Amino acid sequence: MSTDSYKEILHYLKLDSIYYSRSTLGGTNWGVELPEFEKTSMFHIAARGGCLVEINGSCIELKAGDLIFISRACGHVIKGSKKAKVVDFFSLPIRQVSDHYETLELNPDEPETTMLLCGVVRISHPAGEMLVNEMPDFIHISQEQHMFGDMMGEIVRLVLREASADYIGGETVITRLADILLIQAIRSWFENAADFECRWISALKDEKVGKAMLCIHSMPERSWTIESLGKEVGMSRTAFSNRFTELVGDTVMNYLTRWRMNMAMMRLKNGEQINADFVESLGYMSESAFRRTFKKVFGVNISDIKRQQTDLDMKTVT
Repeated sequence: MSTDSYKEILHYLKLDSIYYSRSTLGGTNWGVELPEFEKTSMFHIAARGGCLVEINGSCIELKAGDLIFISRACGHVIKGSKKAKVVDFFSLPIRQVSDHYETLELNPDEPETTMLLCGVVRISHPAGEMLVNEMPDFIHISQEQHMFGDMMGEIVRLVLREASADYIGGETVITRLADILLIQAIRSWFENAADFECRWISALKDEKVGKAMLCIHSMPERSWTIESLGKEVGMSRTAFSNRFTELVGDTVMNYLTRWRMNMAMMRLKNGEQINADFVESLGYMSESAFRRTFKKVFGVNISDIKRQQTDLDMKTVT
């Protein structure tokens, strides 16, 4: 692995879409309040025009081509102007296009309009969740800051083109383009995360500890020990153990266990069944040992998780 191998963590940025909304808002005399959506992230892309986003005491001006990513569930307000009256989003005339896509039009007769593409998403992979946990409440990426410059501007223009007409398959195209913009915004923040207190990311960027963490992430089925991981990165057992704990804030074996259990949680929520192959792929020789560790880490039985997931599926936002 190269010294830049920490970037491999970005391969885990898979978005689970909950819903997307395209809003066309005329003039500036409008305001929308959005509630928290538990255990989710949200984003807004200004495809045309501009607006203000008020969140946790901050006011961010969103211009055409800009994106704001709200990393964790936070209620917030979007306005056409500072003095605009705010109403609840769900009280507006929303048009349900499909189970995961809706549109909104306000003040369509106004000559100037703002077009926003908004989404509620969940980053379910353990690495993605750890990444989100280290982010600030929101990140604002202006069009000029996009990692790929003009290319990102072209993607915004494609979003605008698709959203301005009822093309066949337009919903799918718009949501996929939005995912691209969002992932690039997270990448941009990740590259500059040294500006924040991000312990986990700093550990990933360490040449030795980061390599060991990626061994754990990519090969959880291996019978890792402190000695074997230290050997992988060219360090003695004691030196490696001390450095890992100092940078990560947890012991090597605790981190390994937590990673395996978080992977198990994700896979169980995706509907996988527990069998010999399942537990062996996470480094356990018996199902009973796996179940005991799962209960110790999460404080609940696997049957409880399955029941909770069934209830959640029934309440999923559509």
